[in-house]
Amino acid sequence: MIQTKRIALNDYLLKVVVSFALLFFISNYFSQSTITPEIRAYLFHVVRKSPILEKNFGYAFEYFGPKVSLKDGSMNYDSLETLIVNEPELLVIRSEEIARAPKGLIIELSNKTSVWMLNKTLNAIQTGKNDYHQEIFNEYIRHFSDKLPRQILKSKFYEILFDPKQSPIYNSNLSLYDRCLLLSNIGFKGAEDQIEILKAQHFAINKTIENYCLNLFRNLGGKSTDFENYLLAAGDGSYTSGILAERERDDDGNWNKGLPKAIGLFPYDVVIKDNAIVPERICSRVMETCGEGRQTNLHFDVWGYNFNKQTTVVIEKNGYSYHLFGSDKTRFLSPDSTYGVGSTFQKVINELQSNTFLDLEKQIKGKNGYNEQIAEKNHQLAEVYVYIQEKEASYGELTKKKFITPDNPSRQARKYKKEHENGGPVNITPTTRSKRKARNKRQTDLVDLYQEYEQLEQEKIALEEERKPVLEEYEQKKHVLDNYKRQMGATWMPFKVIDGLYIYEDSTTFDIQTQEFIFPSKNKKESFEIRLISIPEDLVGENSDEVMMHISKVDLEPFYDADIKLDFKDLFDSDAYQLTKNIFLDKDSALLNRFFKQINNKALNFTFEINGNGVGKLKEGELIKDPSPTELRSYPGNSSEEWKVSRQQKEFADLRKTILYLKVDRMVNVKIDSYTDPVQSNLLVKSSRIQELISEGKISKNDALSAYRSLAVLNQLKLELNVQASKHLEPENAKRLIDQMNNAIDKSRVKVGNEYLRIKDFKM
Repeated sequence: MIQTKRIALNDYLLKVVVSFALLFFISNYFSQSTITPEIRAYLFHVVRKSPILEKNFGYAFEYFGPKVSLKDGSMNYDSLETLIVNEPELLVIRSEEIARAPKGLIIELSNKTSVWMLNKTLNAIQTGKNDYHQEIFNEYIRHFSDKLPRQILKSKFYEILFDPKQSPIYNSNLSLYDRCLLLSNIGFKGAEDQIEILKAQHFAINKTIENYCLNLFRNLGGKSTDFENYLLAAGDGSYTSGILAERERDDDGNWNKGLPKAIGLFPYDVVIKDNAIVPERICSRVMETCGEGRQTNLHFDVWGYNFNKQTTVVIEKNGYSYHLFGSDKTRFLSPDSTYGVGSTFQKVINELQSNTFLDLEKQIKGKNGYNEQIAEKNHQLAEVYVYIQEKEASYGELTKKKFITPDNPSRQARKYKKEHENGGPVNITPTTRSKRKARNKRQTDLVDLYQEYEQLEQEKIALEEERKPVLEEYEQKKHVLDNYKRQMGATWMPFKVIDGLYIYEDSTTFDIQTQEFIFPSKNKKESFEIRLISIPEDLVGENSDEVMMHISKVDLEPFYDADIKLDFKDLFDSDAYQLTKNIFLDKDSALLNRFFKQINNKALNFTFEINGNGVGKLKEGELIKDPSPTELRSYPGNSSEEWKVSRQQKEFADLRKTILYLKVDRMVNVKIDSYTDPVQSNLLVKSSRIQELISEGKISKNDALSAYRSLAVLNQLKLELNVQASKHLEPENAKRLIDQMNNAIDKSRVKVGNEYLRIKDFKM
């Protein structure tokens, strides 16, 4: 028995050796669009060790091989990777199931795998190993070289940049400052050269990982027309905190090992300050929403997580801010700012304002502060000046001559003083040319006023000098405080929460379970900014925490992950909207059964999105609303027979669609879209409100026709769900569902063009 096991083990080890040799060949010669056995094994490994990925589509990764456990009984995924690489058929990845999962999570998996590929490749190049991905290495070097400026290309140290033993561009475990030190050691001592090299490397990292991430995303079933992927970091660049060896927590707060260290692959935004490279404490990315009727899906994946400091992300669009805060128990973000322990950015702002800024402001602007004292001196100076003017005016010719003060004595006084340098009177009484007593008295009063004026001026100057350092510190702290407040945003978008789904007032949503932030669909693109904020160690931010994050953006077709999606082509007669057919057929029984199982015993609310989209347009196989339709007077072709067989007739038929979506999440979401072809409609409009909008040019007859058709499907859906509910649910649950559905329908609006209309507006 023992001998048999030993032979089997030797055979197995031989297979492993052969598989590694085969793997090297595969990884170097397979095209970029192929997921190699090694990558498939790693995808499986990451999903099993990441709670959020395992929860959402772990079932789509089916492993049929032997279980290999560690001493503590947990699965040894390193060994399973080797088994899968050696025998790829042990793992089945169902991309059609993954495609229905949240897109942001598919990108997270793809990104983690791409980071691993690049990290492994760079480490292999640096250490002289051969098991690396040649294509990803070539792309990384190409992007890096393309971004280098001319002065670097002409430098005598240029070739050393590509030496794996000396250059920092191959080492993914170096801090920012270590990379700068290595660049200096190989000849690039100036900050100007260093920052250009760092920027080129940062671009190469992000571009290479983005391309491979997109490729994996599509291989796993993801679809996109608008895709962006970023790795970014903020902090002081020391990596002294927030490294965390890239670990994740499960729902119980336990740590699960994730990817190997790759801290150098998270680029900082860098600037030159005092001839040195300095990373930005707050980094940002400006993007655009997807537009064209698509939702914009943002996904956040925190890597450099520090549970002693609250990770803070701000999204700002159209002057409104949406805030996501890290939890002290998990790595997940949430609009809820509650934080149990440690430091938060808002706490830094509050301390800066209450402990430092307000005290300085009080010294300057408060009661008996510098500003008040200086203002009082100015007031006193003004009063004395008025008295001086009055005295001088009373003298007549005296005001026309140079006035004599202790600092400006008469010629006789100066002569007397010189003659009595070693004795005689110390104080010299000012005199005038007039010897009359009355004038001397007036002049003495005037001199006293001037002396008082000069004394007040000296006191004012002393106060201003005393205020200067306080004012400088105040202005510095005010600049920091204003910047911090600006980064957090002035106007926070209000929200409500339903079972972990945060719904903002403008219909933007954030799902804490998937970490997806979704802007609602719009036809026009809008600019927005994402800011990643590191928490300062001190009030002015000289030192700060390290935080690293992966951010992705992808377009979403609304209801792409619907539980039920029914496409109806040519459901209505020409220019008609009466529905004479059932929506659900016998073949839909399985869909309906699953739908009602999801909502059984749940008091779920309904939401209805009813759209009359008018003329449709096919874009990359997807039907969307044509933003600028050109309507034809009639169908093309010289005869009806020619039209029936023409290619264009089929294309027009593909546009005449009504689509019904039903999705159960925290609520029952219903969406109905109806489209027409571009031929002008002869719809007979009976509603005065609809006719008014058509006459004003706000909507077309095709817009109105598609809206009427969407309402026809809504009415039929209402009837059929009433019947189906009684079949699938207990009477009490069926009644509750029907009541909730009817109440939601009564409150719904129909979107036609840019108008939102009540259902009763479509009646006569």
